[in-house]
Amino acid sequence: MMMHLNVSDAAIQMFSGGFTVKSSASRDFIGEKRQFPRQPRYRVDFNCIREDSDAIRSFREMTAMWPEPSIRVYNNLLSDIAKKEKYSVALNVFGEMRHLGIAVDAYTMNIVINCCSLLKRMDFAGEIAEAEALFKKILSFKLCDVNDVMILTVVNGLSKAGNSLTARDLLVAFGKTGYEANVRAYNAVLDGLSKHGMLDDALLLLSEMVEKGVSPSIFTYNALIDGYCLRGEMDRGKELFDSMAKAGLKHDIFTYCSLIKGYCKKGNLDEAWRFFHEIPRVGLNHTTVSYSTMIQGLMRENRFADGWKLFEDMEAQQVHPNLHTYTILLDGLCRNQKIDEAFSFLKVIEEKGVNPNIVTYGVLINGLKPNLEIYNMMIDSLYQQGFDGEAKSLISEMKRNGCAPDSVTLNNIIWNLMKRNKVHDAIPFLEEMCNRGFSAHSANMSMLLHELQGEGKDDNLQEMIENVVLKLKM
Repeated sequence: MMMHLNVSDAAIQMFSGGFTVKSSASRDFIGEKRQFPRQPRYRVDFNCIREDSDAIRSFREMTAMWPEPSIRVYNNLLSDIAKKEKYSVALNVFGEMRHLGIAVDAYTMNIVINCCSLLKRMDFAGEIAEAEALFKKILSFKLCDVNDVMILTVVNGLSKAGNSLTARDLLVAFGKTGYEANVRAYNAVLDGLSKHGMLDDALLLLSEMVEKGVSPSIFTYNALIDGYCLRGEMDRGKELFDSMAKAGLKHDIFTYCSLIKGYCKKGNLDEAWRFFHEIPRVGLNHTTVSYSTMIQGLMRENRFADGWKLFEDMEAQQVHPNLHTYTILLDGLCRNQKIDEAFSFLKVIEEKGVNPNIVTYGVLINGLKPNLEIYNMMIDSLYQQGFDGEAKSLISEMKRNGCAPDSVTLNNIIWNLMKRNKVHDAIPFLEEMCNRGFSAHSANMSMLLHELQGEGKDDNLQEMIENVVLKLKM
């Protein structure tokens, strides 16, 4: 069983304790020697790692090798696990490495800190504090050499997790250790501060950055311009736009998109159009984002015909629309009471292989009064894509609007849940089907009977399935 991980304490034990693995006798966490059976060393193949258990097995095999694999091999394992987005597994393997006294290096710490940050971004929560604590201890105790990758990983992770002020404080702490962060680290923090509306803090950090001899890049300016545009302070955004040329920096498509979006939100379509048309004149290519942003601005100002014409131009220029573009267009159709066209366009979107999401369906619901058939289509699509929570919300809204789920609704839900082995989740819908006297489709009955024949199910679930099957057969 993998042990509970406290990353920062693990680092202290490894570095200050100086545990290493040099012979067949390893030391455990409290320093006692432990003997492991050894097997001849062979080449480690990480291509076989598919599941969590594969990663753990590979690690166990490595610890049993003789001679002991180098830290580079362990780092390769951690890196491979992290690339597969199994961040919690990577951290647990790191904990086991600590437990066995395996010496690590700065590259190991880069991987660990990155995993902590990514866990927060992937909504596992909690580990970002470990990343911060670990990094502070690395600085305080000089446990290993701090490098650009490590700094960027920490401040970028903190900023994306909404802790931009903490990231800024860490940048200040770096300076006190004599190590100066590079422009990429500053940009990550500036971007986080700007996106969260903390532009005064961002400007102070920019001043400090320049004083330390770090030259702002185009990304630095883009972050600040975007921040001002988000706040609707277009004069400040335009001022920075003009100052870029004086600094010898060329505007890119992101600079223009920020200004177009800002002017559109302010309702100043003339300025938005001016920057939109300037894009090809300065040698840049329009993107899906630049077109979508301008189309949305036109639609919001009730210029539907101009927005749709721009969409046609977008396709003619072979700039491919994405789901966001299509959702904007659907919203425009609904706002203009073009109901039939909206549903026809929805079918066109699906035929192109683009799957609508909850935002798309929300646009339709807000603009229309969907009937049972439309609700069934939307709910089925959400379950197929795995958006169970959104589908449940839509079912609740459907009922509030006086449109009760019918046999088709319930059978579709049950089918989608059971084919993903979510039998527990399907039971309430099966019971509702029984109570309302609906019949189960043959495919659903087949899956239920198959579940009854399966082994290893808990008694309560087995009993629930049996009761449902009996009711459906009556």
